[in-house]
Amino acid sequence: MTQQPPTPSLVAPPEPLNEVTAVVTPVVSAHQKTEAPMLGYIFDTHSNLNKHHHHDHKWGPHFEEVELGTNATNITVQVGSTANLNCRISLLQDKTVSWVRRKHGEDDLQLLTVGLHTYSGDSRYTVEFQYPNNWRLQIKFTNKRDEGTYECQISTHPPKVIQIHLHINAPEVMIVDEEGRRLHDKYYEAESTIQLSCIVRHVAMTSSVVSWLHGDRMLNYDTTRGGISVKTDLMEEGANSSLSVARVNKTDSGNYTCSISSTENATVTVHVLN
Repeated sequence: MTQQPPTPSLVAPPEPLNEVTAVVTPVVSAHQKTEAPMLGYIFDTHSNLNKHHHHDHKWGPHFEEVELGTNATNITVQVGSTANLNCRISLLQDKTVSWVRRKHGEDDLQLLTVGLHTYSGDSRYTVEFQYPNNWRLQIKFTNKRDEGTYECQISTHPPKVIQIHLHINAPEVMIVDEEGRRLHDKYYEAESTIQLSCIVRHVAMTSSVVSWLHGDRMLNYDTTRGGISVKTDLMEEGANSSLSVARVNKTDSGNYTCSISSTENATVTVHVLN
């Protein structure tokens, strides 16, 4: 008996599967901009590549403000108040956060903090870490000398940086003439009327008082001499105040001061001629 060869199977062998590599890339806008030069470089370098590569920048440390497009690059505070400069960082891992200061028109950087340690000799500068990821630089009792550019840096290679420009709003108090020019001396004839104008700017004055003084004597509520009038308009951005003193004589000569605080004032010297 002749043995027949086996009948070929009717089930076709499985076709080879094409290899598929899934690349999951966090979405980063190619048009996203930042003033920080290092971040600008990173975005420009990766903007056309991050659809195809695993090494998108979000796998490492990054600034949340830049990611959300809400990087607050300009902050204004009133002189004497506390300035809080936020720096929110995701995926910091083993990297270090530093704050440095760049003064207006200067290239030199002044190291302020590294991690939670302050390296500035000025004790008004501290890092107040806000859970979960805000490395906030706090500057207490601000003054005009604190104005400038501050940089929050991550110790990557190259470093990642965001800049915050701090402006200190200082009140301005001036006694001015009819043309708005600052006055230092004013001359009046005897029996005439002193007319002085004071302008206050860059400070909310709606709940404040503008005081007028002759030497150390308050004039606002003076009832002993008579002939004195003070009129003041208070505004959100300052105040306009005027002083009138009628029928002056030599005893009305001296320094007249317009004041909103012990440190914010202006003085003019009045001369009464015979």
